[in-house]
Amino acid sequence: MIIQFFHHCILNASYKPDKTLKNNIIFSKITADDWPQIMAIENQTYPNPWPLKVMQDCQQAGYQCIKGTVSTKPNEIACYAFLMIGFEESNLLNISVNPVLQRQNIASQLLQRLLLISRINHAKNIWLEVRASNQAAINLYEKFHFKQIGTRKHYYQYIDASGQKIKEHALIMSRKVNL
Repeated sequence: MIIQFFHHCILNASYKPDKTLKNNIIFSKITADDWPQIMAIENQTYPNPWPLKVMQDCQQAGYQCIKGTVSTKPNEIACYAFLMIGFEESNLLNISVNPVLQRQNIASQLLQRLLLISRINHAKNIWLEVRASNQAAINLYEKFHFKQIGTRKHYYQYIDASGQKIKEHALIMSRKVNL
């Protein structure tokens, strides 16, 4: 059984709010009304954005599909993520922050929430793939003690803005959920 977890409260005494943000992030489930904003963010954020159907399939499969909103703007999505929970592991499939809100530690808050969801669901490890050229994301994951455990050659394939076909490796990163 996978535990769905979407409380709007502080969960334990060791949690410390991120003082670098002017507003708190409120996490909740992605709903059908959220798809237009999520797709706009997805298309701005990635050279190889996920199709809407893939995201909807994740939701229908019962994955953890969460969004974050800034407390002062509850109708504007600041971030979102798709997390698959399996037996004693979780797989971070997609994590995005609205480009106008990047560099405000929102991704860190979202990643903390995903680690908490993983822990509640008894995952021992969490893993992900990240584009080898996405140094900002790699830095974030390393800050959270993720280590590279492998490479998937030519995992990301897309057409860049100039029409050139790009094949890019993915770094496979993992960490224990309870450090």
